[in-house]
Amino acid sequence: MHTTKKDLPRKHNPQLHDLIWDLLKDKEPGVLLDIPSGPGYFAQHAIRNGFQAVAAEIDESLHCFDDLEYKKIDMSKAMPFDDESFDYIVSIEGIEHIENQFLFLRECFRILKPGGTLYLTTPNTSSLANRLRFLITGAHDSPPAPIRSDTPNIYFEHINRIPFHRLETFLRFSGFAIEKLTTHRLKKGSLFLYPFIYPFAKYRYSKMFRRHFSGKPDDEMYRRIVEMYLSKAVLCGSHIVVVARKVSG
Repeated sequence: MHTTKKDLPRKHNPQLHDLIWDLLKDKEPGVLLDIPSGPGYFAQHAIRNGFQAVAAEIDESLHCFDDLEYKKIDMSKAMPFDDESFDYIVSIEGIEHIENQFLFLRECFRILKPGGTLYLTTPNTSSLANRLRFLITGAHDSPPAPIRSDTPNIYFEHINRIPFHRLETFLRFSGFAIEKLTTHRLKKGSLFLYPFIYPFAKYRYSKMFRRHFSGKPDDEMYRRIVEMYLSKAVLCGSHIVVVARKVSG
């Protein structure tokens, strides 16, 4: 195929591409899966910096670069890769578009090499502004509108936005440990709400922790999880950005 620069699809979320690359660029080059890749801009950049990369994208119309290896992959199904095939998986703004998030993360675990790393981003459903929006409208999306029946592809829509507590749970039960939690930026609406809401959230979580986890096995692990729940990245961030390492299996 031959694609001119004018024909290329735009790069969605370039700021997240840059953020993930900053987290990854100093790592030893290895085999990387970019999923969902879109046209494969991240995979292309990784290859130029010494990585081997596969671009996984369900929409074949986005398979537009001659120099990339593409795979058509449904993220809600088993992936056609052997066990322990990749050193790194990069998933930028994908998990909120799929039906079976738990299966996707288990598949990521399966195809990562021991000690391999998952870099994942998703819109932050758990921010204080989103919590207020849900209280008012019953929806996290803004504007709170139905998904149109004539959408060309349901997987282009945010069909399954995931709160941080559920993402953390799915990762942990899939065999991952979160090594880093960050965000792209702190949003003004959530920062405004933060001093009013944080003390109540802190009180509730502290009471829960003392009752169910304090002094019991793995209390330090659960304390760290609660600290993530109460972090500004979760309460005020625009996106959830996690670096999660394969730690079991």
